[in-house]
Amino acid sequence: MKAQNKEIDYSPGLVSRLAKIIIPILKAILPTKSFHWLYNKLYQINMNRIWLIYSISSLFSGLFANKEVKQKNSLIRKILPYTLGGWKALDNAFNVISRIENQKIPGVIVECGVAQGGTAAMMALSSRTLGDQNRDFWFFDSYEGLPEPTAEDYQDGEAGDYVGVLVEGSCLGTIEQVSELFFDKLNLPKDKITLVKGWFQDTVPLHKDKIGKIAVLRLDGDWYESTKIPLENFYPHISPGGCIIIDDYATCFGSKKATDEFIEENLIDTHLRPDGRGGAWFVKPL
Repeated sequence: MKAQNKEIDYSPGLVSRLAKIIIPILKAILPTKSFHWLYNKLYQINMNRIWLIYSISSLFSGLFANKEVKQKNSLIRKILPYTLGGWKALDNAFNVISRIENQKIPGVIVECGVAQGGTAAMMALSSRTLGDQNRDFWFFDSYEGLPEPTAEDYQDGEAGDYVGVLVEGSCLGTIEQVSELFFDKLNLPKDKITLVKGWFQDTVPLHKDKIGKIAVLRLDGDWYESTKIPLENFYPHISPGGCIIIDDYATCFGSKKATDEFIEENLIDTHLRPDGRGGAWFVKPL
């Protein structure tokens, strides 16, 4: 059975469309070291621009918003400097957490693919803000950046339709960096958060039975294997009504392929919902 999907595509804005043209040119003409230096500088400038625009717009829109929307806007402004996914990823994370909290779905919250920890922090803060102080969180990552993509990730020589450069070691957030964000900057409780370091094929099967029930499974590993392994191991543990987020569904070909195959092979009667930025999420049927 195939999932019933709304149209889930990736429609980047003007800045992203320009970046998709300019970045390959810069990569071709600049020495590698100079390219990465310039890329990181431009990336940080763009993230500062996004934070400023979101902060101003959310302050005005929040004047007439309800309490929960004001809480969401406040958390996004706090976390946005620490995420690679942008404000829409944080917005989607809050909304999914709100859903499982309102419906009192039991279980822990798991993310596979933490990078610098922004979206993981958003889920933890959202859950605790919305009322559940006892929920545990498990965050899996190599904490060494992305692995190499495999043959399953490519279509016509490309691994996806994304802005930027994804190579081995990209999206790096060290375990020390993530720990500093969670425990020093955000004061999240150490006894509620478990950081698991290593490649998914080694760590996920080892820990799946220790975790117990799962309320939210968020996958942000970009590649086919990095999506397939958590789905196969963790899906049986997800509570009915729990949510699965696939961050890279419409931007990384392997992530979409692994998700579609898993849903079809396991006859999961659900439908994928867009997150507004190229990702997707679905609910485990009751």
